[in-house]
Amino acid sequence: MKSRGQILVASLLIGLYVLIIPALVMERSAGKELEMLKTKQKELSVLSREYKLMKENVDFVEQRSTVAQVRGIANAVDMLSSSVGMKGKIKSVKVTGAREIQGSMTEESAEVQMEKVSMNELVNIYHRVLDAPMILSVKRATIKKSFENPELLNITMTVSLFTRK
Repeated sequence: MKSRGQILVASLLIGLYVLIIPALVMERSAGKELEMLKTKQKELSVLSREYKLMKENVDFVEQRSTVAQVRGIANAVDMLSSSVGMKGKIKSVKVTGAREIQGSMTEESAEVQMEKVSMNELVNIYHRVLDAPMILSVKRATIKKSFENPELLNITMTVSLFTRK
């Protein structure tokens, strides 16, 4: 009877051992998998945020490229200067060329020379370029003091207009 009780206790302990060990292994495996999934979720949320920001930027650029119908860089510079009230200060607009960008856009550049411009007017020009209803970019700018009045500036800048084909 004693041996039968010992065999029963031993078999009960072995049965519990057989049931507990796999449960512990599965729990550890599930914990590792949970951590891996949490890491993937964080990566996906970061990617989702980056995608949304890029999408907003693309939508903004597409909206700006379709809002204003401009016939060329000279027309764009004319619209820009008249909106700031500096039409008389522009001495020349020389179109320097156009090139194709990634198949769907074209970039048309011009060199714009302005004389006797105040610092406030220069800031207004840059502000208008940034907020223009078309995609404009100032590639290069040379600013020199005017000989007649040192408070005024002579400016030469290369401006580019980006349009869809």
